[in-house]
Amino acid sequence: MHATHPIRFALGGLALFTLATIPVKGVLAQDSEIIGLEEIVVTAERREASLQSVPIPVSALSRQAIDNRQVGFATDLERYVPSLKMRNNITSPTNLSPSLRGSVQQDASLVVAESPFGIYIDGVYIARMNGNNVQLNDLERVEVLRGPQGTLYGRNTLAGAINFITRTPSEDNTWMDAEVGYGRYDAYRASISAGGALSDDVAGSISLHTSERQGFYNNAANGEKIGDEKHFAGRAKLHFTGSDVFSATATLSYTDSDNDALQLIPGTTPNVPTNQQYSSSDIVLTFGDYTINRGNAFYGPRGPAPIENETRGETKQLIASLHMSYDFGNATLKSVTAFVDTEDYFNTDFGGVGRVLAATVVKAKQFTQELQIQGSTMDDRLNYIAGVSYFDETADQDFGWQFVTPTSTTVNENETDSIGIFGQADLSLTDDLKVTAGIRYVKDDKDMTMTMDIKPTVIFPVPPQAPVALQNEYTAWTPKFGIDYTVPTTGDTIDSMLLYASMARGFKSGGYNTIAIFNLTNARIPYGAEKNWTYELGIKTDLAGNRLRINANYFVNRISELGLLANVIDPATGAIAFTVQNAGAATIRGLEGEITAVPSDGLNLFANFALMSGKFRSLDPTSGPALAPQNFGVTAVPPQVPDYTFTIGFDYGTDFSLGNRDARFKLGADWYRTDDFLTAANNDFVLEGYDRVNGFVGLELDTAWELRLAVKNLTDEVTIATGSRNLGGYHMLPRREYFLSVKYSM
Repeated sequence: MHATHPIRFALGGLALFTLATIPVKGVLAQDSEIIGLEEIVVTAERREASLQSVPIPVSALSRQAIDNRQVGFATDLERYVPSLKMRNNITSPTNLSPSLRGSVQQDASLVVAESPFGIYIDGVYIARMNGNNVQLNDLERVEVLRGPQGTLYGRNTLAGAINFITRTPSEDNTWMDAEVGYGRYDAYRASISAGGALSDDVAGSISLHTSERQGFYNNAANGEKIGDEKHFAGRAKLHFTGSDVFSATATLSYTDSDNDALQLIPGTTPNVPTNQQYSSSDIVLTFGDYTINRGNAFYGPRGPAPIENETRGETKQLIASLHMSYDFGNATLKSVTAFVDTEDYFNTDFGGVGRVLAATVVKAKQFTQELQIQGSTMDDRLNYIAGVSYFDETADQDFGWQFVTPTSTTVNENETDSIGIFGQADLSLTDDLKVTAGIRYVKDDKDMTMTMDIKPTVIFPVPPQAPVALQNEYTAWTPKFGIDYTVPTTGDTIDSMLLYASMARGFKSGGYNTIAIFNLTNARIPYGAEKNWTYELGIKTDLAGNRLRINANYFVNRISELGLLANVIDPATGAIAFTVQNAGAATIRGLEGEITAVPSDGLNLFANFALMSGKFRSLDPTSGPALAPQNFGVTAVPPQVPDYTFTIGFDYGTDFSLGNRDARFKLGADWYRTDDFLTAANNDFVLEGYDRVNGFVGLELDTAWELRLAVKNLTDEVTIATGSRNLGGYHMLPRREYFLSVKYSM
């Protein structure tokens, strides 16, 4: 977007590197007894291994880091994972429109939408993005893998995979935690979790969480607050531990989220000609108080069903899973069986003034089964994993639309069957040099039917619409090749160093256009699968007596058939169509880095950054980006690819005596910054760069009790997160939030 970005990339990387290293050098000369960085164990390659030994870019957040960074929802992860965007679309707080390395999904509220990266909870693949802004409850850690993960993780992992891993009880893993808190906007949170041995052969755990927050903006048209949310989450686990060779874990989790949908704030872009925007020019977004002239609000009769009088949303999700494994000695057989039931409803005002309304009812059920065998041979020089996976989903979605007047209803029914066969092996050619090769075959069979009922009150003349019935098959081979070298070190300056290179292919399944307001024309045209080849070079190194960690990687992501959602207005009628298109081919390049330093006992410094650039190699001449020059006078670039993002922060703790009790003072803060970036395929809306500063201060007593005051958006910055210039509504990030909590752990 900016011609100077290569220089800014270099300066940004140098600044972050200097931030982490200068304090370390200053302290190391004074204290040789400094504790080092903790070893982080991840399951990025479907088996446990040290983070620093895995030749994949992985961002891992421990349980403590999740608390200190105030990662309460999936959307919070974007501040701590390079290249990741996790933000709401314009429908509901529980629905995500995620992107990673230039691959994006912006119609995430639809049951036909496929994510650009896989989302897993305890190894269970979650297909729907309805409800995927998960309430993070009782987590052990989060792992975010960047780059294609199709070989080991399967469908829709062309840009990466996110693993949410919850605590599993055992005889050696026993806990009891409880927390209550209250904060700004009448926010409260209460949770309790306990786990441990129930008998000699069985361990169990249960966790419960509830939270609520009132709105933080006013809708001047009806005087109501905007942004109400209420969440409940619960999970129970049973873990069979009575055998040295057989293990089984059964998990049942349930979440229920209620909100006022994503009521948008009306606004306009006054520097854009009025013939290029839907909202009238007298609806003005004022940064001071976000208000509109009450006389312009159009809160008349609403309909058709399922549209209601008040905007609201509710998402319920049930996940049941069974993990089993049997150890044969030199190989382990594993089975993961899961069922996911998702129900989603939202009733949303897209313009904020009652002109464009939509409501939907979603019911989606999925069943997954994976069998895998993994082991080693050749004196442990060859490690392998192979398996098969099956996915079945039925998903129905009913829509009601109002465009000034009650317009239409649609009924959409879908079924997807997917099978995958995969295998991967790594061979140690020497003690330090290893090569990896793997491949997966995936086949998706999809069926979609859709009907439309045009209401007599529709403002455009629309003839009756014949039903749509489509069947499509999407197949792909997703290979991976890699090489890594563990540099022999003396331990004096470099404690460990891993160099790696890889090339991998990614695949995201094709789908259907089911946003239909006035006709089913676009619903008759499916879009194809998105694919890519990603080339990666990386380094992982621990330095300075295990007190400084620098992990960095450079990637080139060559995308073909990039799937983008474009908003198109019929110039003859003014009718709006929302169409997913295979817009063309794009190349995304980037440098990602994560730095951690422990210069002294109790002080942890951290930083992450992503420096990216993107361009189209070719474009379908009818696509939204291809029309950007004539519509908006700009050269099209891929959306959601900011030139840079970074986060810099610290955690600090020191022990002292408080009377006759052991105490610990805690303090932490971080600063997130993103450059401006285009949000949509049309290249018509630029989200201005913004900052977020978060922090906390806490007091711990006897390692059991903790009193903590946490603040988000410390500077109270006003930020537009997303919106639609065509519909006239914008969604804002929360204003300053503070929260006081008390926690007990044993």
